[in-house]
Amino acid sequence: MKPFAALAAITTVLCAMAPGPAAAAPPPSGWYGGAAVGTSTVDLTTKDWNDGTLTRQDINNESVAYKLTAGYHFTPYFAGELAYAHYGDVKFTGYEPGVTPSIWQSGNVFGRAEAKGMGVSGVLSWPAGKRYALLARGGIFLFNTTMISNPTLSGGTLALSDRQIIRDDGVRFLYGAGMELRVYRQWRVRAEWEHATLRFAGTMDRGVDFPSLGVTLDF
Repeated sequence: MKPFAALAAITTVLCAMAPGPAAAAPPPSGWYGGAAVGTSTVDLTTKDWNDGTLTRQDINNESVAYKLTAGYHFTPYFAGELAYAHYGDVKFTGYEPGVTPSIWQSGNVFGRAEAKGMGVSGVLSWPAGKRYALLARGGIFLFNTTMISNPTLSGGTLALSDRQIIRDDGVRFLYGAGMELRVYRQWRVRAEWEHATLRFAGTMDRGVDFPSLGVTLDF
C-alpha cells in the first residue's frame, strides 16, 4: 500500500472512531508517552543489490514498522518529542547464473536491509474541533542502517564468511503530518505520516515513508 493511500485509510478509521458531541477537550500540557505501528516503505530497489549479473530478482520494500515516543507539551500548541523508531526490513532475492566477474556466488542469493534510530522533533498542534487536532512535525533522525548480502565473494575468492554486512549511521532531517483525536480523558489516538531520507551502505540515500496509527497518554 502506498504511503499516502495508507494514511488516508488510517485517517478515515480515526474519523469513524470519533465519539458524539462532548465538552471541549482540556488543552494538553506536561508529559506524555505513546506508541504507534504501521507499514513502512523504503525506496530501495533491486538495482541496489544487483551488480549486473543477477537474474530473477525480487524485492519487498514494505514491512511492519513501529515507534515508541515520549514528549512534553510546552504549550497547548507545541510539544517536543523523542522517539525510537524501527522502520522495518527490506528483503531481496535473486539468482546468480555463474557469470564472472561477479560479487556473488553462483545460485540463489539473498539481501536484507534494516533501518532504525532515534528521532528528536517539534510537534505543532492546531485544534480542529472539540476533540480533533491537526499535527505537523519537524526534526532530526539519528539513523542506523544495515545492509546484509548473502552469499557473496570477497576479492574474487570465497570469503571466510559468505555473508557481507555493511552498517551506516548519521543524522538526517525528519518531517511529517497527521491528525489527533481525544477518545477518553488523557487518551488520544494519532494517525500520522512521517518521512526521512536515510543513507545505506555509505553512498545510497533512500527515502523512508511511515504512515502509522498510534495512541498517546497524557501524564
